[in-house]
Amino acid sequence: MVFDSFLEFPSSAHVAALGGHNVSYMGEDPMFSINNPASLTTDVDNVLYLNYSIYMANSGYGSALYSTKFSDVDAFAGSFQFAQYGKMKGFDENGVETGNFSAQEFALNATYSRKLNKYFTIGATFKPVLSTYESYTNFSLGADIGVMFCDTTHLVSAGLSVTNIGGRVYGPEDIHLTSDLLPINVSIGVSKAFSKAPIALHLTLQKLQKWDYDYATNSIDENAGKVSVGEMFARKIILGLDIVPKSKKFWISIAYNFERGLALANEDLFSVAGLTGGVGFKIKMFSLGGAVAVYNSAGITGHISMAVDINGFNKKNSL
Repeated sequence: MVFDSFLEFPSSAHVAALGGHNVSYMGEDPMFSINNPASLTTDVDNVLYLNYSIYMANSGYGSALYSTKFSDVDAFAGSFQFAQYGKMKGFDENGVETGNFSAQEFALNATYSRKLNKYFTIGATFKPVLSTYESYTNFSLGADIGVMFCDTTHLVSAGLSVTNIGGRVYGPEDIHLTSDLLPINVSIGVSKAFSKAPIALHLTLQKLQKWDYDYATNSIDENAGKVSVGEMFARKIILGLDIVPKSKKFWISIAYNFERGLALANEDLFSVAGLTGGVGFKIKMFSLGGAVAVYNSAGITGHISMAVDINGFNKKNSL
């Protein structure tokens, strides 16, 4: 049994559109702080974010985040992630039906970032994680750490993050867990924007701590299931493209996640697995976004996001 895998799900439509993971995003979107806490910026204050993704078989996952700043160099965000997997039928060891049960997972995140100087920002997140499957409960504690380099003159940013450091504190003793550790992810990335074109390019290398992708197979060939060094490296890569005008009134993103594309590839069927895309726009104090991606063979997953600038209410009240 695997607990806490939902921590790897994309946190928003924009994150999903850029391949599901990005640690170097240079912009005013605190949802990227779930990938790299150092990307939390003081440029966003008093804003609420809501996100939901329609998964498969009556299941879904989502997140909420509130971002504020303590000073010109200190920022804080409180966020909540969840996944619910719908109702399932339960059976005992003799195949006798025991009724329906549900499964849910939750995480609370407290993120703090501090701008050290003109170029560097550091950040950290503390997260308790709770998973409930039928009568089983698993509780874990984790943390994320990250650093960002941002050169606004040359429009270049780079990030390094280590997410989901930690593991199980309490859990079922009578079942086998794949791991007592959270799904750690060591990632680096670089982003480049252009002054004469409204685009930004993103390169992310994820799961750098993992270099074993061999899989089980029924073939008697001793090399069956072996993944080459080239494919192992390719699985780390996420390439993304953002189109964002200077007004920042909308964004259009497209990306390719090589790990997802290679894992879900089918020789007999055309597949768009690994390809993601989305669009978002801003209307006064509201921002809306949507994205689509393929995470499994059951179909396309849709992502919906909304942000509300709470400062807009205060402006109305002051009129």
